[in-house]
Amino acid sequence: MPRDDATLRAIEGLYDAALDDTLWPVALKEIAALTRSQAASVWVLDSSGHSILPTFLSINFDPASVRDYLNGMASIDPTTRYLVQHPAEPIVHDGLLPDDRSEKTRAYIDWHERNVETRYRMVGQAQIGRAAQAGIALHRTRKTGRYESADIERFAVLHRHLKQALAIGLQLGTLGTIHKFGAEWLDRSNVAIVLLDAGKRVIFANSRAQELQSANDGLRFGRDGISLASRTANERLRTLIARAVSNVEIPGGAVRASRLSGKPAYGISVFAVSQKHSALSIFRPAACVVITDPDRNTLLPAERLQAAFALTRAQTRLAVQLAGGDDLQSAAEKLAITYGTARTRLSQIFEKTGTKRQGQLIALILSTIAHV
Repeated sequence: MPRDDATLRAIEGLYDAALDDTLWPVALKEIAALTRSQAASVWVLDSSGHSILPTFLSINFDPASVRDYLNGMASIDPTTRYLVQHPAEPIVHDGLLPDDRSEKTRAYIDWHERNVETRYRMVGQAQIGRAAQAGIALHRTRKTGRYESADIERFAVLHRHLKQALAIGLQLGTLGTIHKFGAEWLDRSNVAIVLLDAGKRVIFANSRAQELQSANDGLRFGRDGISLASRTANERLRTLIARAVSNVEIPGGAVRASRLSGKPAYGISVFAVSQKHSALSIFRPAACVVITDPDRNTLLPAERLQAAFALTRAQTRLAVQLAGGDDLQSAAEKLAITYGTARTRLSQIFEKTGTKRQGQLIALILSTIAHV
């Protein structure tokens, strides 16, 4: 079948929506126009969970009817039930549905007759997981009429691209959700967390780090990296970052950074991040910088930390100080213990947590305990 301009626009719309899911309404309008449909939807159907349609975006449907559909009608919709039973069927239309006169089907038909103007449906779908499928549903009114063989043939041209677009959208959407989850989790931290790439450029800063940046009190960061007002501390920080991004096996380090206001110095810890990134990833952290502000209560919840790693109280107190940005000598002084005792306790903490370096320990603590 020759591809006219309308078909090409519809295909282009599918791929645009795969890259940016805010464009699905535009893609649906193009496809609806191409297939002489009065309404359309893009959906994810999950037959394994409580929400049978976790994703449902539509055009030209009454919002109240959509709410009713998602809140109960979808589970008794004959087409939905057929899709669940036939996940490998590429295109489903009214002519394929069996003659079902069950009580549930009658309840759905009665609701549909009262609330929805469209009468005929054609669906293109693809499997995206073990118990999940996704696709586009097109709807016509009784006046426009059923989807005939020519309509199905035309939709089949789009379907090949629909499968590819859904696969692309699934991968990008999943990665985006994971990244967003990670960013939201890091924003819960009371300490400032900054991630740098191999070029020592800042690629992520949580909300607490952005607050410290806005305070303009001796700490600055941007695309060109992190800098401190104190020249000595700044040189030490640059050295630690350079070591971290060059070799993940080198232990992390710490530095105290004086502030322009004269308030107690920031505690800054630097440690390397594994650089085993996906080949196509543009998010490639190589070093993590943790900044603590003594003016803010940044200590981890000791009880949860102790329970998580089966630490003694003495070991927990030391772990809290280290995770808060102190080096071992400073932590020992604050806890009124000798440096030798602190080293012994740190070795015990390493054994219980399965870590070997202080930077690795801090990373484990920060990734295990969400502190609010």
